[in-house]
Amino acid sequence: MEGKSENKVQIRPLYFADNIFYWSRIGKQATVLEIQCSLTETVDPKALENAFLSALQVHTNFRIRPVIIGFKFQAVVEDLTKVPLFRKDGRKRHLGSAETGGLPLCIEYDAENITLHIFHGISDFRGICSFIHTLLKFYFHELGRFQGELPQPDSSDTMPAFESFISKGAPGAPIGMFLPDENKVFHLPEKNFGKKTTMQKICEIDVPLQDLLLLSKSSESSVMPTLQAFIGRAIRRTYEVGEKLVVCYTPVDLRPIFQYTTGGNGSSNFCVPYSKEMDRYELSDRAMYLRSILDVQIQPENLYARVKGTMERVAPAIRWKIPLGLKTRLIVDAGRKTDRGAYTYGISYAGKVRFDDEIAPCVKSLTGCAGSYSYPLWIVASETNGILQMVLTQAFEDTTLAKAIFQELESQVPGTRYKEWGHHVFGDYTLKSVKRLPVKYQS
Repeated sequence: MEGKSENKVQIRPLYFADNIFYWSRIGKQATVLEIQCSLTETVDPKALENAFLSALQVHTNFRIRPVIIGFKFQAVVEDLTKVPLFRKDGRKRHLGSAETGGLPLCIEYDAENITLHIFHGISDFRGICSFIHTLLKFYFHELGRFQGELPQPDSSDTMPAFESFISKGAPGAPIGMFLPDENKVFHLPEKNFGKKTTMQKICEIDVPLQDLLLLSKSSESSVMPTLQAFIGRAIRRTYEVGEKLVVCYTPVDLRPIFQYTTGGNGSSNFCVPYSKEMDRYELSDRAMYLRSILDVQIQPENLYARVKGTMERVAPAIRWKIPLGLKTRLIVDAGRKTDRGAYTYGISYAGKVRFDDEIAPCVKSLTGCAGSYSYPLWIVASETNGILQMVLTQAFEDTTLAKAIFQELESQVPGTRYKEWGHHVFGDYTLKSVKRLPVKYQS
């Protein structure tokens, strides 16, 4: 393969957008995402194994084995002959360990479900959905059901996204950025499960997409701020919020804005505040106003300032030459403290997940979730088959808020459904699972 030695092993640096997660989201409560694809038929394990191996050959960054050389995370890239595929058995998965062959990901399957467990340092939601798409192409090709063109090996990879557009300079001065440090942010007054467990409580809200889109369009808004209009009011009606702001952690995909392509992390997060005054207005006005706030936050000038500020704040800590355990603990604690102070809850939205015409009829749904450790509630929303599926992962027991969000949505979108998944234990990705190599191997 191009750029590789004869033994097809390569050691390379991690780019900043990926690297920041290795330092700030590793540990017992690592940010491990689970993306579940439900099919209309029983999973064929052998076909899935072969498809998994082929998909890893296409998505170069998905088959890296992170290592530590000196005081840096590096990436070992090599060809694979075996994949971490398991029949679902209820066990907690330890990513990066011997059971996953050192890879910070694995796949479980049962009946009609395929679930990818993946550490966030590998990719964001958009990159992960692209990987799932590739996986299903090879899977149905193995079954003789997909006749379309298959992607070439190493045709998808990560890139220095943040470094690339920062090097081009600021497009202008920031305009109207929301700064949480200058405002009073409301925090959910719930008793969390604690810092020693990855157990979470999960609920799901399914919303008929067409009706939600009609509401959004009639409000001159879009799906994300419309959802935030529902959720913001539900939080204010559930708790004594007072004059404080309900602030949503809102990931924004930078790819279309700065015109680059990456299979790794390519997003940054922004604040969208919901104030007491918004409760006086109808849904359409709330959704329109929140859309205007989001539009201001995602101006290129603000996006540049946000990413540059993140790099300037975190880069010095990444360069610290102190014991690795202490280093990761300090960076993780600082990152989670910053997020906890800035946000009330978070919501990630992947948009419509599209599959090839031969594959789409075989896919019932695609849902995502991840442990919520910085703030108590993280919602992952995705669209398949005319349904917006919102998976609410919460770090506390009580489901009063989840039901309040459902009731807000159901009052405006008939046919909305609610169900509880119960308790779920997420996998981890700890420092002890990362192999150390001598400095002579430095890339």
